[in-house]
Amino acid sequence: MLDLLYAPGAMRAFGTQELVRRLDGVSVPLPAHAAALMPEVCACCDEPATHRQALSRADGASLLIGYCDECEEHQASAASRVLALSLSSVLLALACAAGLPLLAPQLGWFGLATAALVLSVLPFAALLLPVPDPSAPHVARGPAVFWGEGHALRCASARYAERVQVLNPTASAAQPCTLREGRGSPWFYAGPVLGVGAACLSFFVYHPLLRILNLGSVPVEVALDGRPLVTVDPTSNESAAAGALLRAPAGVHQLTLRSSIDGSALGNVSVDLHSGAVHLFAIGGEETCFWLETVGYGREQRTHPSYQPLPSETHFWVLPSGIDTWFAPNPQASNANATSSGGLLTALRQAPCAQAPQEARSDGTIGE
Repeated sequence: MLDLLYAPGAMRAFGTQELVRRLDGVSVPLPAHAAALMPEVCACCDEPATHRQALSRADGASLLIGYCDECEEHQASAASRVLALSLSSVLLALACAAGLPLLAPQLGWFGLATAALVLSVLPFAALLLPVPDPSAPHVARGPAVFWGEGHALRCASARYAERVQVLNPTASAAQPCTLREGRGSPWFYAGPVLGVGAACLSFFVYHPLLRILNLGSVPVEVALDGRPLVTVDPTSNESAAAGALLRAPAGVHQLTLRSSIDGSALGNVSVDLHSGAVHLFAIGGEETCFWLETVGYGREQRTHPSYQPLPSETHFWVLPSGIDTWFAPNPQASNANATSSGGLLTALRQAPCAQAPQEARSDGTIGE
């Protein structure tokens, strides 16, 4: 656990010298295949060891390094500081991602992600505060022994390195080395990464999809609560690409319509956008019928499609989930595949009411 929370050199990615303390250490190349013996003293202060920590190498080999009670405690304190900063970063990032869309619903996903990222790095300003160096005879704030290149054991204490070499006479001559004792950890990346991811997810949840169709004869400017939203060109035929598809903040809003030609008011309507849902608003849809058309395939194949009219006096709908096709017919069912497992496809359709199937027509009530 300490290796993850207090990883030496973990702050190299930040490139900030103030966050890295350099130690004059000694590198002891241990025998490649022989078992190594470790001193029964603390690797930091040379006092009698009361605790053991496993020091693992990339190839799976490990050594038990001794530490005294006091050194074990200051290592745990350093790890606790790292854990506290990491948790603070994560909590701030998630709180921002969850709450900011409600406080500033007009904020886009980029602004929301940026805000979560900035808040997630605020706790790390504590790393810029000065931290006193360990008092003698202690040589390190965290672990005092690390693996170096190959089979070299890098010790922050020259006295401990001498003891290692005495216990392992077949080891090569010790060499001076420089150790980097960072105050960071890979866990510091958790807050920014989770914050940006949660902010993007939160934006899509709190900003549901809204499709606006213009079935009139002139382009229409649509405003949401007085703010320009989109200009929608007119379309007369059923088309999967018709209208404008956008995201808007969830909640109750006022849509205001104006002609983009002369600016004349065309009306307004109150809509309630539901989080996570898909919505449809049809401008000038008084003579147009909308319906859901379901076709079965394979074992679900039916003689005729089923129709579900979508009546609405305001021409605004919160659509049910499971729509497979928008403003286009479903593929034709084939008798050749009648024995397959098949399934159902649902299409959202539109047509002038005079041309719509009888079962799909509605004038405010479910059609016959």
